[in-house]
Amino acid sequence: MMLLPDSDIIRSGLSEMALNQTDQTWKEVVRNALVLLGGKAHLNQINTAVKDHPKTRTNPTWKDTIRRVVRQYTIFKPVPPERSGIYALIEQPSVEAAAEKMTGTEADDHGRAQGMLLALGRLYGYETFAPASDRTSRNFQGHPLSDLATITDCSHFCGKSSLPRIRQIDAIWLTEDNDGTYPAYAFEVEHTTRVRSGIDRLVEIPDRYGVKLFEIAPGKDEQKIFDTLIIQNRYRRFRERLRFRDYVQLESLYNVAIKHDESISSFGVTLRRS
Repeated sequence: MMLLPDSDIIRSGLSEMALNQTDQTWKEVVRNALVLLGGKAHLNQINTAVKDHPKTRTNPTWKDTIRRVVRQYTIFKPVPPERSGIYALIEQPSVEAAAEKMTGTEADDHGRAQGMLLALGRLYGYETFAPASDRTSRNFQGHPLSDLATITDCSHFCGKSSLPRIRQIDAIWLTEDNDGTYPAYAFEVEHTTRVRSGIDRLVEIPDRYGVKLFEIAPGKDEQKIFDTLIIQNRYRRFRERLRFRDYVQLESLYNVAIKHDESISSFGVTLRRS
């Protein structure tokens, strides 16, 4: 059994030194500021607390970045009333993920594949995104997918015309630079008649990020459709980044990751995680 990383637990005893570490992500910067401010503060107070952080010196729009961060990550919760400008720090749920097997039932396997992908993203140290409707309607090993998704919004890395499609991508793993988060991997889980729709959503992600795109599907029938589509003019330029993986491959990767995590924990070492 694997305990998914919970680096977002509110820690006591943080000093101002923690607020000024140069290798922090913006998420960590804001989290540490809120800890120092008692776990809840107005956006203006957060800005004041971090204004001299090394990251602000190389990001002229750092206030906009912080505003986006508190709205984007699930560990920051707006405090009523609406538009109060106050945010509280909450814990990212810890989820114990166990070995898993596909059932061969379309409806069940779609949510199970999503859960595996989000769990893997968390395990490998990425921020994770899933569509809003799926976060509340689908479950993985007894937990809603919202427990596995650390990001609630993806509007910051795409234009308005592509946003409706990108918001429906089944799972996205994100990393961060000094301007904020951006996608590194994206996954669509599809069955025979919807392979094209899945690809159409994936290729809406802006090319500038060089995102690796994955179509995840049951097996040979979907592989044939994928292979036919990928040579068409519309998709040809994505051939180096767009890949097909079947359920057996996903299941294998997930269970190997679980076993590896158990092995290194038993040995006494841990992976570096966000």
